[in-house]
Amino acid sequence: MALAAPVFFASDELQRSVWVVVDPRDFVTGRRMTVPVQVLLKDVEAEPIPGLSGVYCFTDLKLPAGAHLAQVRPRVEDRGRYFDGETAFALATVPVPGQPLQRNPVIVELLPRPAYPFAGATLARGRLVKASDGSAVEAARIFLIRGAVNLGRRGRTDERGEFVVFFPPVPPEDTTSAGLADFTFRLRFEIDGEPPLLINPEVVREGSTFSHQEITFPGI
Repeated sequence: MALAAPVFFASDELQRSVWVVVDPRDFVTGRRMTVPVQVLLKDVEAEPIPGLSGVYCFTDLKLPAGAHLAQVRPRVEDRGRYFDGETAFALATVPVPGQPLQRNPVIVELLPRPAYPFAGATLARGRLVKASDGSAVEAARIFLIRGAVNLGRRGRTDERGEFVVFFPPVPPEDTTSAGLADFTFRLRFEIDGEPPLLINPEVVREGSTFSHQEITFPGI
């Protein structure tokens, strides 16, 4: 999914140096979040300044260059629709005010929870459980393979082990006889410390939902 770089609507002649610009995105739409979110830099005590375009700007951090983690958390009223998101980035040092700024743009995507209000999307739903006792597997990473193409990480399991995987839309066929497509797909589940689980191929009609019911993760 191609995402535009964040934009900070202000002059480069600043009294305060903008060090990091965090750009929260809705994973499903690819658009900037239209609802307020909490934005943090892990292990850094700093409050961002909301920009007019929907980005969040950290100023005058005075941090050394190196690896950092930007975190975005939905507000209480939206926690039923989005998971928390985070993105690692390499912080480049920022020059003094009045000089051109790199600003360290960081895009953070928020994956949808099962209760996200999808509209006309192709989806796969289900629940992931442990083989040992049938309890939920939380925070498993879910990757989508459509046909022979690995489309990357598309979802995760919640505290009940439930998940929804959103299929990216495909361009319409340039023919008057084209109807809804049937997609052959597989899901791959990953959890830390265990071999990945790749389930058998299934078929879903474009614009509909395939229900996996319960899927058992072996070895745990």
